[in-house]
Amino acid sequence: MTVLQALSIVLILSTLGLLWIKRIATAIKILSIQSLILGMMAMFIARQTGTVDLYIMAGLTILMKAIGIPWILWYTLRKIGGVRETEKLIGRELSLLCGGGLLAIGYIITSRLHISAPNLTREYLPISIAMLLIGLFIMMTHQKAIMQGIGLVVMENGLFLVALVTTYGMPFLVDIGVFLDVFVAVILMSMLTYRIDKTFQSTHTENLRRLRG
Repeated sequence: MTVLQALSIVLILSTLGLLWIKRIATAIKILSIQSLILGMMAMFIARQTGTVDLYIMAGLTILMKAIGIPWILWYTLRKIGGVRETEKLIGRELSLLCGGGLLAIGYIITSRLHISAPNLTREYLPISIAMLLIGLFIMMTHQKAIMQGIGLVVMENGLFLVALVTTYGMPFLVDIGVFLDVFVAVILMSMLTYRIDKTFQSTHTENLRRLRG
């Protein structure tokens, strides 16, 4: 087994792990590990392909998504009262089962594509599609604003992996733009979470319905 294959296994396990855990604090730690693994994969692919831009993107991934975004989420969580439960619309067992189904869908979709690309694409594209779908699933099934922010970052991690394994990364400026968009989105979501908690003493997104006139 190569280093990339080992890292990809940890990557998908960390994504599925987000469907199982109970505590938001644990979810933030798992998100940090997932982003760190993604940055390491980008670094290995940069070394294999000799793509200099990928070294920069790997460094930014680790700096912004493995350290910066988790710190913002952790700071927000501490401001609203420390460790809280994730609160899903469905149970952990069913969530994990759905996650396995989404992973299978990723492999089914890519098996039907006629990919004339390097082995890298065929091996890791299913995982990236599964991450996109699972990130969307987290956003749809969790009722806490912070968890929906985590789902958004998981989706972006999936998009980054798609670009990484198909074209060895998007153009540098596009990558930077996407990074900044996600970073600003997480900051805004953290501020919104804090305001919801101050107003309703809860970060349940259902409270947003009460803001409608």
